[in-house]
Amino acid sequence: MTCVSSYLGLVSWMYLHLRFDVHSRTHTQYRLV
Repeated sequence: MTCVSSYLGLVSWMYLHLRFDVHSRTHTQYRLV
């Protein structure tokens, strides 16, 4: 159970981090343009 919960936490963290990375990247490109 602990392994599954930690895995879910890692997945959710990676998902949020990826979304933030994509958002910041798009914002930077928009600023450059």
